[in-house]
Amino acid sequence: LAVAFGGWRYYSLSGESQRLDQDLDTAREQLKKVEDDRKAIEVLKAKKVAFQKQIDIITTLKNNQQVPVRLLDEISRNLPDFLWLVSMQESGNQLTFSGKAMTPNAYANFYNNLDASRFFDEVGKIGYTASNDDVTFSLSARFVPNGKQPRPPVTGQQGQ
Repeated sequence: LAVAFGGWRYYSLSGESQRLDQDLDTAREQLKKVEDDRKAIEVLKAKKVAFQKQIDIITTLKNNQQVPVRLLDEISRNLPDFLWLVSMQESGNQLTFSGKAMTPNAYANFYNNLDASRFFDEVGKIGYTASNDDVTFSLSARFVPNGKQPRPPVTGQQGQ
């Protein structure tokens, strides 16, 4: 009876040992799959960060691209007849124009157009030379990409 009990116990423990070994192998396979999935997730997160950086760069470039287009468009709109720009320098939003005009009125019109524009501020004369044939000038202005805020109307007692 003791031998039968020992044999049954051995056979029972041997079967349980095999089942536990199979469970352990299954758990190891699942752990390997989880590790592989974790590594794939890390790779995807790194790719997501890289793509987001690229999107941010493209967005910044797109936004910055609109400023030069707006600047050149506004200069073109404010350029009167009989006036030619020879050079334009930019430092941040500060611009310096140099050019020639056929008449002092053409220069004055350009100055007044820039001063009246909502996209230019702090317009100032740097140099002005008039001769019999033409006017040579340079002036500065600050470019306001989104336009100046409209000035509030003057209130108070004027003329009283």
